[in-house]
Amino acid sequence: MIDLSGRVAIVTGAGRGIGRETALALARRGAKVLVNDYGGGASTAKPGSADVAEAVVAEVAALGGEAVADAQAVGTPQAAEAIVAAAMSAFGRVDILVNNAGGNITTGVEQLDDQRAETIFASNFTGGWMLLRKCWPIMREAGFGRIVNIMSGAILGLPGRGTYAAGKSAYLGLTTVAAAEGEPHDIRVNGVWPTAQTRLMDGIDDAEMIERMKGYPPHLVAEAVVWFCAPECKATGEFYDVGGGGVSRIAFTRSAGFHDPDLTAESLGKNFNKARDMTDDRILSNEQ
Repeated sequence: MIDLSGRVAIVTGAGRGIGRETALALARRGAKVLVNDYGGGASTAKPGSADVAEAVVAEVAALGGEAVADAQAVGTPQAAEAIVAAAMSAFGRVDILVNNAGGNITTGVEQLDDQRAETIFASNFTGGWMLLRKCWPIMREAGFGRIVNIMSGAILGLPGRGTYAAGKSAYLGLTTVAAAEGEPHDIRVNGVWPTAQTRLMDGIDDAEMIERMKGYPPHLVAEAVVWFCAPECKATGEFYDVGGGGVSRIAFTRSAGFHDPDLTAESLGKNFNKARDMTDDRILSNEQ
């Protein structure tokens, strides 16, 4: 079994779903956990309470582990500072950060008002970015850190999820850049694109999809997240599609393409199929 004894983890959105299962899975392997969850609705509009996080703390205690509850709503520098300070006060260190918190309203790009859009973006990206910044010097000084950013396949174009997808896709750049900067300090940063039956599915009226999602319980995503939190995991700057027991790497690739030293719109038009043909694609890295 992966041994996380002596490690301290912050898990956001840890009151339910993937976050809760991740907190419990980390605790089973000996990690002390700060369980962060503001306790409100998935839309981030419903008022929250500490009850949700405290319930998970009680579950950790029943396993024989240690945890503390935090009901800060992520999304501001002040919240990030308070969350990290709470972990340091309780346990004296931070080794693991799982940026799981997020929320969504299903609506078209024109219908969502500006204030709600900003709130959703804050919960899905800004909160995680601020927490990473606050945890970074602690991890760098310790010479160890594991950061997992929970993303979403919605970034590939799920209608009605524009702001949610924008927030989650912002983790693409943050994950790769933080990974490059953190590797010399054994700070590993990866992204997980989960498929799981969670309350973010509320409002979906597709009976076939609802039935299919029963095969994607949250704990199977959490187990993969724990691996990316482990000292044994040296992967960094990578992204993985996780769900239903399956784990697959997602990578950016580039086609062999089309080249014309005297390129014109017309020459591209004539050769556009060649430019977009992915038959001989190759994985991109920060060196290309």
